[in-house]
Amino acid sequence: MSYKNPAELQNFSHLNTRPEPHERLFHSELIESELEKISDCIADEDIRRMFSQCFPNTLDTTVYHSEHDNHPDTFVVTGDIPAMWIRDSVNQVWPYLRYIKKNSELRNLFIGLLNRQIICLQSDPYANAFKREIHGNKVEEWERKYELDSFGAFYRLSYGYYNETKDTTPFDNKWLKVINTTLTIINTEQNTLDKQNHELLFHFTTSSGHLHPAIRLKGYGYPGKHCGLSRCVFRPSDDETVFPYHIPDNAMIVVFLRKLQPLLEKISADETAKLAIKLADQIDEGIKKYGIVEHQKYGKIFAYEVDGYGSECIMDDPNIPSLLSLPYLEYVANTDPVYQNTRKLILSRWNSFYAKGEVACGLTSPHVGVCDHFWPMATIMQALTSDDNDEIKECLQTLKNTHAGTFFMHESVDVDNDHSFTRHWFAWVNSLFGELILKLFETNQVILKEKF
Repeated sequence: MSYKNPAELQNFSHLNTRPEPHERLFHSELIESELEKISDCIADEDIRRMFSQCFPNTLDTTVYHSEHDNHPDTFVVTGDIPAMWIRDSVNQVWPYLRYIKKNSELRNLFIGLLNRQIICLQSDPYANAFKREIHGNKVEEWERKYELDSFGAFYRLSYGYYNETKDTTPFDNKWLKVINTTLTIINTEQNTLDKQNHELLFHFTTSSGHLHPAIRLKGYGYPGKHCGLSRCVFRPSDDETVFPYHIPDNAMIVVFLRKLQPLLEKISADETAKLAIKLADQIDEGIKKYGIVEHQKYGKIFAYEVDGYGSECIMDDPNIPSLLSLPYLEYVANTDPVYQNTRKLILSRWNSFYAKGEVACGLTSPHVGVCDHFWPMATIMQALTSDDNDEIKECLQTLKNTHAGTFFMHESVDVDNDHSFTRHWFAWVNSLFGELILKLFETNQVILKEKF
């Protein structure tokens, strides 16, 4: 294993293949061995090459691993933007988590990312993305949009590392302080936006201090009724919410606050554990009471966003957490009746952000404007949450047909023209594709032996 720490971020966006070995930022013999082993089981040449490029892409091009204050430090850029998102970075490295018991360098990579996220959240818990340079024990935010799933991603990373290793070393007083800070914010953001409480709540202004026209009510967003759910102003796409209670974000918080319990108990953080469970239970009750609504065609479904007063936003967005991803995040089983109803709606024209064209169909997003670009991320998630072999194969066929000769995944692709896409270098979706192939290798190799 070897890794590099160049002074400036390199630009790999021109490549339609892996960087040469001497250009790769992080090299792991274990990952190379796994890559070769799994690739040998993939019959389709395009899918094989897509996996061989996508699976190591985060390590090859986005991981800057070094030390800070005599501790491992891992900064993970999102790809073509030289900044680290709390959410994206966790998703980018997630497929490698299964290997950290076998490889100390990969394990240190995860410890380094935990350490980096602690510094980020200490510096500004309301920011969603950060710059690389550390000044003392602080980092500057790249973007200050409060997104509840940033906390969910940090909880997921913490749980994932502990669950794999049972090592409590990274979970020191600094980590616990960040956990308590984020729990306090989640609790605060359960308040109603009104005359008494509005000064407590997060409101968004631009870096120049001005209000943003998309965020109504002086940057607070629309009000929500006190109902157990926790508000946020921005979605996992970094776009503004319509209503303040984003159901996928809240569901993710429920899952990983509960999953953190064994770790909190192990380090004797009893008061923190009690608050975490209290919040998880309140939020879960809020989802069940306010986040499940009656649809005229599909019956009971999960809304995407609600306000607690009876208003609801019926849609889904590809960025994870999403409604489609609820079984992936382990909030519900994929056989859950409400989820199944929701899934049918999501993958139909009843979802206002779904498109069908000459070359592909799938979920779109307001993030890229007009609803004519499907997102491979959602197609991958559709396959990850399906038990239907035919559906999984259709998803793989769509992904194969729309890589546009790059053999990488993209943020979005025109449903009528696969060569019209956004973000040539987007490591999160590359990792997610790698995760899909890993899952098929572990549970359903029959599909990998087919050609599409």
